[in-house]
Amino acid sequence: MKKLFAIVVVLLLLSLGGVSIWYLQQQRPASSGVSGTIEVDEVRVASRYGGRVEKIFVQEGDALKTGQVLVELEAAELRARREQAAALLAEWEAGPRAEEIAAAKGEWEALLAEMEFVRGDEKRARELFAQKAISETERDRASTKLRGLEKSTAAAKARHDLLIAGTRPERLAQARAQLAEIDAQLREMKIVAPTNAVLEVLSVKIGDVLPPNREAATLLLTGHLWVRVFVPETWLGQIQVGQKTRVRVDSFPGKDFAGIVEQIGRAAEFTPRNVQTVEERVKQVFGVKVRLENEQDQLRGGMSADVFFPSVPK
Repeated sequence: MKKLFAIVVVLLLLSLGGVSIWYLQQQRPASSGVSGTIEVDEVRVASRYGGRVEKIFVQEGDALKTGQVLVELEAAELRARREQAAALLAEWEAGPRAEEIAAAKGEWEALLAEMEFVRGDEKRARELFAQKAISETERDRASTKLRGLEKSTAAAKARHDLLIAGTRPERLAQARAQLAEIDAQLREMKIVAPTNAVLEVLSVKIGDVLPPNREAATLLLTGHLWVRVFVPETWLGQIQVGQKTRVRVDSFPGKDFAGIVEQIGRAAEFTPRNVQTVEERVKQVFGVKVRLENEQDQLRGGMSADVFFPSVPK
């Protein structure tokens, strides 16, 4: 009876062992794999000009969209400067007033009429001097007066022509550049998400004064997950950039996630670091970076992951 019981126990254990082996074979990947840790790209956002934190629109853990405002800095003095620069640009674009042009034209025409009258006096003075009716001093006085009026008339005409021409293009360009610079500073007063991300750390609170380029928040680019694994040198012939891989994590047993080989290290690493013998060459490894697809947002940075390369034989 005891022998029969022992035989039954042995058969039962063998059956369980066979089932276990079959299950493990079903779960075993069809290709060789290596382990690594999932990492996520980070972005640290800041303002290039700094300022006092006036408003905060998000909380840690929020999912962000491209261009979404995170933090707004105080910018009252910048807005005042912009209004001043915009008003100056509008004035220069409009050019001189019609009244200013009319006044300059009237001044020029008055001098022109007076010059014609003095030119007649100067002509008569020359004729009288030729007849020896006036002295040389009187003739020179008339000529000098005419030359002075000619210069005044030319200057008045130049002022009128400048008003007609309007503001110089260089001055307009300078005003527009100044306004664009202020607008750029105003945009920096709103710290926005550069792409779709998750707010991991908010480093400021209302009232904080941020210096230029001081980090205000840390964002996780959940669409940029990757894992770096190390493969032996003998695998390099079967792994190529752009090759598709399968990735598994402990949180979702039996589920495969898609990955793409993005980079293969150019320099080898060793364990131990210095290879002394031919036999130790098997310990030489190369880093491989695999970009992960995370369409359902199930993967997280820090997860342990197994990467399987279908082209590498078991």
